[in-house]
Amino acid sequence: MSSNHTTSSVTSQTASQPPTPDTALVVMVHGSPRPESNRDMFAVVEEVRARGLFADVKVGFMELNEPTIPEAIDACVASGTTRVIAVPYFLHAGTHVADDLPSLLEEAAQRYPHVEFLMGDYLGHDPLIADVIRDRAAF
Repeated sequence: MSSNHTTSSVTSQTASQPPTPDTALVVMVHGSPRPESNRDMFAVVEEVRARGLFADVKVGFMELNEPTIPEAIDACVASGTTRVIAVPYFLHAGTHVADDLPSLLEEAAQRYPHVEFLMGDYLGHDPLIADVIRDRAAF
């Protein structure tokens, strides 16, 4: 979602905004039919959860797994959150990141007008990825 998108009820979050006590994090992932392919992502999410910055941390899958992204959002809202930060666990700004994920958040904002929805940037946009590539290439 573009940072200059002004008519949306979902805000792109590119600057650092500290979570409030009623903020939930939804990590939006593609998913894989191979359970072992999701293990690393779940380990990262567990690390985030252990840091205790969010009232709730959920994973929502775009395809192939459950819970779906809408189901993860529904669970957060059911637990009483009034702010959802959704972060795409994607490396590229393809159709899912550019169109599908913002649309899912827009639909959630329509269902839950009392909840603030923010969308963080996808992972591949972070300059730290260059450090990871450098580290993987070091022998």
